Amino acid sequence: MLRKQGEAPDDRRAKAAGFSFVSQGPDGIRAALELLMRSQDGGYIVNQGELGPLLRHLSGSYLDDDAFAVYVEIHRDYCLKIWPLAPGDNLLGHTVSERRLHSLTTASKETGIGSTVLDDFLTEAGAFEPSDARADARKTFDAKAWQHILDEIPTLVGPIALRRAIGATLAELNGLKADGVLVPRTNVATIKSPWRIADGQALLEELEAYAQPVAPEEPGWETIQLVHKRLDLPVGGIIAAIRAGFLRLGKRSDVFGYHGLVVEITEVAAFKAKAAPTLKPSTNQGEMTAAVFARSAGIRGKVQFLALIEGGYTPAMLVLNPTTRRREWRMSRDDIAAFEASYTTPTMLSAETGAHWRTIRAVLQSEGVQPFRANGLDVGPVYLRNEVEPVVALLKSQEGK
Repeated sequence: MLRKQGEAPDDRRAKAAGFSFVSQGPDGIRAALELLMRSQDGGYIVNQGELGPLLRHLSGSYLDDDAFAVYVEIHRDYCLKIWPLAPGDNLLGHTVSERRLHSLTTASKETGIGSTVLDDFLTEAGAFEPSDARADARKTFDAKAWQHILDEIPTLVGPIALRRAIGATLAELNGLKADGVLVPRTNVATIKSPWRIADGQALLEELEAYAQPVAPEEPGWETIQLVHKRLDLPVGGIIAAIRAGFLRLGKRSDVFGYHGLVVEITEVAAFKAKAAPTLKPSTNQGEMTAAVFARSAGIRGKVQFLALIEGGYTPAMLVLNPTTRRREWRMSRDDIAAFEASYTTPTMLSAETGAHWRTIRAVLQSEGVQPFRANGLDVGPVYLRNEVEPVVALLKSQEGK
């Protein structure tokens, strides 16, 4: 204890310091363990460290001594709480049955995935704060709560594999991504395999269900990407109109996948003239950009939130930015209120309940509440308000305990 506090070793003072903690009962013992096992970077020492000599004694002659049973149990429970122990590990006579914690080091060893990649994914998902500077061995996380991330990473693919799976050109995939129709699992630039094939296949199956056969030689029909370029209409807007029944979708039988889906040029042009929103200069009064609101709600991916808007799931205004002269989506107070009435996010729930957003994510997962998916698309950590009400009640009931 004295060495940990930066004081010179002294047998009498060391015994007095130990007694001062132990005399406070279980809480005092835990406080001493916390002092001994905390590292300078904020993590825990994940090997025996300062506890080595004590644990060797407790594992030996004192292990079956009833007089030390409570003391041994306190040590065991504390170490189970902070150490990333694997099933089968033995700790003070107890065989670990399931993993409670992973560190980046143990997770990398078990999955074969590099610790840097794991760190990027888990940080983006919310397991770690971006400023978390703990060493890999001490950077621990709840193994059960984040197992789905570890399971998912090996299934992700790069853009070439996704394009082959759904029959899309590079320009078509980029167009779907730019408008948030297809959203990569991660936006970390260094990760080269960010795509879920299942997301692409779900989109393709959905669109093909809308499609009618179009003969290979029939004129006047072009791919969604070409019509987007020809008419300056967003890919997401064209697909939203197809979903809403305003535009027909064709399928050329001789072309596989998304590249075989076509729309009639004249029909899209007429739709644009009639239904495309009339741009007006933004007044900025009582408004914020959709991107700013999304960030405030904890939705990091701009394109994910725009997919909600362009799909008609939440209201917003398409306006002309007077400075940049570019189109942008903005939200009024009423638009924001409408979103908050229908949806919520862990960040918003944290403000409502006082619980940490990591705790909220873990509770949502344990209660089986899934994020909202707009026609199967990942729109970020957005949940239907009515589905999370039981969780909100649970969190509020725990707040006062």
